Amino acid sequence: MSDKHAWVREGERPFVRTSEDWCAQVEAKGHWYLTDFLTPREEYLVNSVAVGRGLVVETFGGYVHAERRRALLMPGEWYPQPEDYAITCLELTSLEGPLRHKDVLGSVLGLGLQRKMLGDIAVLGAKAYVFVTDAMANFLYESLGRVGRSTVSVAKVTETPELPAPDYEEMDVSLASLRLDAVVAHACHMSRAKAQAAVERGDVTLNFVAATNRDEIDQGDLLSVRGFGRVKILQTLGTTRRERTRVRVGVLRSNR
Repeated sequence: MSDKHAWVREGERPFVRTSEDWCAQVEAKGHWYLTDFLTPREEYLVNSVAVGRGLVVETFGGYVHAERRRALLMPGEWYPQPEDYAITCLELTSLEGPLRHKDVLGSVLGLGLQRKMLGDIAVLGAKAYVFVTDAMANFLYESLGRVGRSTVSVAKVTETPELPAPDYEEMDVSLASLRLDAVVAHACHMSRAKAQAAVERGDVTLNFVAATNRDEIDQGDLLSVRGFGRVKILQTLGTTRRERTRVRVGVLRSNR
């Protein structure tokens, strides 16, 4: 493997190569390229590749606080509008009580959609707002009728309501190592042994894929910890006098 990819994890290198291909298309055609929905870490990787090649990147996920966003890679400052991102917002209304995020996600993916076609899912009581690529919006609109045990009605939203930002609590942690189990232990207030066991059981994902205790975290990573919630790696803040690494994380406790 080329040394130019040494800055990312081995498992991320195929995505980086894909990002390089996208950039090459922009350079060759002189026109922008629209990606699917990206995780925060993927957005960081795409931006790193594109900016390194002198391209401009703008992202949008359908509303201000979106975590999963589509990126436009551009040869210059082209000032895209929201409609240029080709995102549709669908409003799901339950006829039988409150909805849960995991049930909405499971029902949508159960129809055969790939996760990259979906952006955020915002659940507010008996309503859920699902952001999806325009290309898949009609299929989802016509096919989705149930979420979990609830019957739902589906409507296309022309004016997206003001949706709240995920309520991440920011905190700084001091780590002897950037290993994933160390981050889980500090951010989730559990022992290192308990954190390691959670990872080994498969209760922790890193950027939505299976993780190991050996994985090291980086800026833009998103950890999901079953029974606890999410931990977002916001920024590395340098080292302390005792040569520990200070990291700023966002913690979102799950109540869904």
